[in-house]
Amino acid sequence: MGKIIAVLLVAVFAVGCKKKEPENIPVPKAEPAAAAVSAAEPAAPAPSQNPLTAPGNYLKTTVGQVQKAKAAAAVYEDAAKNRADALDASSLEGE
Repeated sequence: MGKIIAVLLVAVFAVGCKKKEPENIPVPKAEPAAAAVSAAEPAAPAPSQNPLTAPGNYLKTTVGQVQKAKAAAAVYEDAAKNRADALDASSLEGE
């Protein structure tokens, strides 16, 4: 009885280890209208949706914006200074 169970287990194991063939998944063909829409989009690749690449994507999109941020900060500080000067009581007396 033990030999029969051992033979059955070896047979099941051999069937389970059989190399599986890859599935044949049909690839949809691109329509001409879809190709025209994709040609109108910018050539820059979309950032990866992989969460492990998020820090790299953040750096790629923000490093080039440093000069714009500095210019915006300078404009904001200049506008704040002008507002403070306009509200200054001593500048109203001189007019």
